[in-house]
Amino acid sequence: MHHAVKAAWRMRVGCMRRRRALQRRLASKNLGQTSLRISANTGIVIGSTLFALASSAFLYLLPPSPIDRNLLRGTFYFLKGHAYQIPVKFLDGELGAARLYENDKLLGPANSDLEEIAAKGGGRFQLFRDNKSFFGPVLLLSTSDNTDPNTNGRKYHLR
Repeated sequence: MHHAVKAAWRMRVGCMRRRRALQRRLASKNLGQTSLRISANTGIVIGSTLFALASSAFLYLLPPSPIDRNLLRGTFYFLKGHAYQIPVKFLDGELGAARLYENDKLLGPANSDLEEIAAKGGGRFQLFRDNKSFFGPVLLLSTSDNTDPNTNGRKYHLR
């Protein structure tokens, strides 16, 4: 019987040793997981920071928006003779100081009379505030060669 007790004791001690070894391995794995969590969080912070910096650099290096506020868009309405009119949505500065460009070529004379614009054309224009039809600034213009501004393929800028 004494021999059986020793054998049982050895088995119990062996089980306890194996259990402690297993607990040590699990504890070391838990420590590894904790460090992985820290490094994952650090990676997220670093990744987010790099993304923010790259996005900022990308936006900084982009060319300016191709949308030109000063470009006259919409339909030029035929008035009479060589005169067309268009409502102006964006205008910087005074009405009398505005300049009209046809493909970057300055048109004028500015502030011409409607009858002169209609009869002679040649790039004459007038900018005024119309309270009857458009409720805002209106541009009366003629093109440099008295063609229809809707079909001649040129761009008109008001600055």
